[in-house]
Amino acid sequence: MSSFPFDPKSELNGNVLSRFYIDGQWVQPGSHESVPVVAPSTGQAFVSVPLADSGDVDKAVDAARRAFDTGSWPRMSGAKRADYLGKMSVALASRMTLLSRIWTAEVGAPIWFANMFVPTAAAMLDYYAELASTFAFEESRATRGGEARIVRQPVGVTALIAPWNAQLPILSYKLSAALAAGCTVVIKAPPEAPFDALVVAECAHEAGLPPGVLNVITADANGGAHLVAKREVDKVSFTGSTATGKVIARTCADRLARVTLELGGKSAAIVLDDAELNPTLAALVPFTMPFSGQICFAQTRILVPRSREREFVEAYSVIIGGLKVGDPWDMTTQIGPLASRRQLERVIGYIEAGRNEGAQITTGGGRSSQHDQGFFVEPTVFASVTSEMTIAREEIFGPVVSIIAYDDVDQAVALANDTDFGLSGTVFTSDVERGYATARRIRTGNVSVNGLEMAPNVPFGGFKQSGIGREGGPEGLSAFLEDQAIYLPAASPRVRQE
Repeated sequence: MSSFPFDPKSELNGNVLSRFYIDGQWVQPGSHESVPVVAPSTGQAFVSVPLADSGDVDKAVDAARRAFDTGSWPRMSGAKRADYLGKMSVALASRMTLLSRIWTAEVGAPIWFANMFVPTAAAMLDYYAELASTFAFEESRATRGGEARIVRQPVGVTALIAPWNAQLPILSYKLSAALAAGCTVVIKAPPEAPFDALVVAECAHEAGLPPGVLNVITADANGGAHLVAKREVDKVSFTGSTATGKVIARTCADRLARVTLELGGKSAAIVLDDAELNPTLAALVPFTMPFSGQICFAQTRILVPRSREREFVEAYSVIIGGLKVGDPWDMTTQIGPLASRRQLERVIGYIEAGRNEGAQITTGGGRSSQHDQGFFVEPTVFASVTSEMTIAREEIFGPVVSIIAYDDVDQAVALANDTDFGLSGTVFTSDVERGYATARRIRTGNVSVNGLEMAPNVPFGGFKQSGIGREGGPEGLSAFLEDQAIYLPAASPRVRQE
């Protein structure tokens, strides 16, 4: 393992390291509490950051409230807001290398993976800038008495809460749509990965966003609970665990605040009997345990025809067993560390549960013996898995995949749907239309045929306990809007002057 190559004091602005961004200014935290940020590749803290208290949260919400109630942002045209989003995108694009390095430093994403996905943040800003400039924020409909004008108003002050695992890409979905809609926002950055959102605040400041439109604090679960409960917050957009999502939903329900939830997943890849082995493996493997499986859309259940089970298990296990586990700063590393010691212990516990319940480990199965520091787990494949087993039902959030055999397509669909979740999924086949027909039967928010893709103009979100609402596409913009109908009488005929 090489030495830790990220120096926050030389790579990050002092404001990002020690302050919050509130009401257009970098402000000293009111709290004296701080929290260490631990590098997963070493297991050691590399910096400490301030943690917001309730007073800091209140200041951020008050700034967002003033900006919404009396400021210019909600009353701007969509085209004018689009100009600001475009400037933010340019500022963000100039920091791509830094943002990739932050992702690797904070949570151990392999640097090639970070390099690939960090640009999606600028792409989301660009997409919503274009959409805001053309979107029909007002339209007219004829009525019996005259006309109704349908005005799509911004929902108000929004709390944006994205998780530690992919802070920047997930935040970009929420932030781009919220700003395009005319909302003002308070971003709660997670203490495990605080710097992405604060660098975004730098970009907003550089782009000249009016004061109070975008505010960023770093807060733990207590700070987040205080933020979500505030009556001045009109909407909460949360991505994270299903358990936390349920708590947030109950809090919002108490005052009927709007809420969007993108929660856990236990996604299934269905390999149909006509799928060619090698192309299927090439397309599937990258999405079964990307970023050590710490991505909600990971295809962690692979459903294969029983007649091809042995062939598939052997071929897939050889590939997974050959993945390079190591230093996330090394461009050749395929599997980096888990994000924390807690994640490490959680994943090891699931591996033990799979073993104890009778599943067969075909590769991996424990903590990496080649790494004496950091939070490394061997990529692990289970065969002989049934849908009743814990590893087939619960989201593990680690490099662990279950292979389940089926007898016919009806059973494959039933197995795919036999879960509390419904976020993502894939179908592999030599017949695309057959794949489409199968995908239509899967109760999940997103399904790809012969691969996995996400696009800014396409909605993302889940069925069942994978969430409520959608992000991305026009649907993501609509999630930050309220429809107001204003009825107007027919125009009175003018009196003709003689």
